[in-house]
Amino acid sequence: MRRRDFLRASGQAGLSLALAQWSGCSQPQEVSSPSPVADGYHYQVGPWTGDSFPAMHKIRDGFHAPLPKPERKVKLLIIGAGLSGMGLGYLCRDMDLLILERESTAGGNAKSANYKGIEYALGSAYLVDVDKPFGELYRELGLDLTPISQPGESVWTPGGFVPLEKGPLAKTIERIQKEMRVLLTGDGYPTIPIQKAGAKALALDDISYYDWLQKDYPDYVPQADEYCWTALGGDSRKISAYIGVSGLSELVMDIYAFPGGNAAVAKRLEAGIEKAGSGRIMNGQSVYRVDPAGAKVRVGFFDTHAENPELRCIEADQVVLACPYYFAARLIPWAQQQALTTMRSLEYGSYLVANLCFEGQVFHQGYDHWAPGNNQWADFVDADYPTGNQIKDASVITVYAPFREAMVGRALLLQGDGRALCSKIVEDVQLRTGFPKDKLREVNLTRYGHQIFCSRRGVVRQMLALPRHHGNVHLCHSDGQACASIESALSEAFALAPVLHKKIRA
Repeated sequence: MRRRDFLRASGQAGLSLALAQWSGCSQPQEVSSPSPVADGYHYQVGPWTGDSFPAMHKIRDGFHAPLPKPERKVKLLIIGAGLSGMGLGYLCRDMDLLILERESTAGGNAKSANYKGIEYALGSAYLVDVDKPFGELYRELGLDLTPISQPGESVWTPGGFVPLEKGPLAKTIERIQKEMRVLLTGDGYPTIPIQKAGAKALALDDISYYDWLQKDYPDYVPQADEYCWTALGGDSRKISAYIGVSGLSELVMDIYAFPGGNAAVAKRLEAGIEKAGSGRIMNGQSVYRVDPAGAKVRVGFFDTHAENPELRCIEADQVVLACPYYFAARLIPWAQQQALTTMRSLEYGSYLVANLCFEGQVFHQGYDHWAPGNNQWADFVDADYPTGNQIKDASVITVYAPFREAMVGRALLLQGDGRALCSKIVEDVQLRTGFPKDKLREVNLTRYGHQIFCSRRGVVRQMLALPRHHGNVHLCHSDGQACASIESALSEAFALAPVLHKKIRA
């Protein structure tokens, strides 16, 4: 599918015309009423959630307009209300700050929805690291850090799902766990934040995860590939051994999951920011330009969803780009060329999240479930498992379906045929779980065109060398930690917050 050619608008009239041309051609159609499906299914496909394509594609393709006169001045302006942006906002909540978010709600990849009392994730679902400083923050936010009950992870076998540690790879996993326990207590562990890594750990970034596994655990590669696709933007042959081995910590550490997944963290961060000062998060605002203006920075933006958006501008002492680096590079074309080249060269995967909503409890065999070799989806979670499956008359299965070819996935998501995209996923999940077909009531789809950062070999060293500060404009996003995770996002926020406190109070 060829990328559309967009009009290069140079002012308010051009922007309005361009946005008007997008309507009806790049927004997926919504199916909101039940319709019969073959083979005994009868479910509805809900409206799309996830990425809003049109405004971002316009900026991607070169939209540039003069900045109007600033309507407001703030000390700190954060662009992006994902976990990194809101984590930073929370840590800097005593400042005069404002957060601009392109989507209608804050949270980034950590959002949730509700079905008959069950809060389910639209993106990131769980976390692992609750050591300092992460655990301290979660407890401060009032989150209950009780590990989910076992089995935390299971794997598909011809006889059904079995706990991962008792499946076909039981002996291999036992050996991996033994090695990981040693790594976790030494200086060779590939830690997040990457800035704390020693030379031995950094050497892992020079080889692929596949090469590392081939030495001692070749039979684990199919299982590793599924994790890589769903979390790291590629298969083990492409992914850095640094990031892949770091992910193996899940085999020896507890898993923590909240109702709605990591959206629970995002909502607590948002509440803390708003408690310190109402109106500090402006949702539905697309930033198109970030310009130095003497000792200040001016930021241009417009309403993401308005039919005839007005160009607006805010002036700030310090600006933070808490957005993916590929997009941040488009906002600061005046920055150091080498840094821009690195940011523009980064790769991102695309994926679909399908939430299958049922009448009654149809599957209750653990939390996270894998099916290596399945080309329809990578894993799925039991959305109500963290609560002990307290809702008896409903259940939700959250399915993660990364596209093996990112550009193909983006084209399909842009086309937006939800029924076609989810039907094979539904059929395969039913085949493996045996859920009653007549109990499936609705399938709600979430699209992510560029959400999974590709943790390719060598990228850790790239991120360590990448400048984070460009005058009064700073980078703060999970990309900077070379992988998409809540720990990565918050690590960036923890690192930048003291820098901003020093600059703004100077």
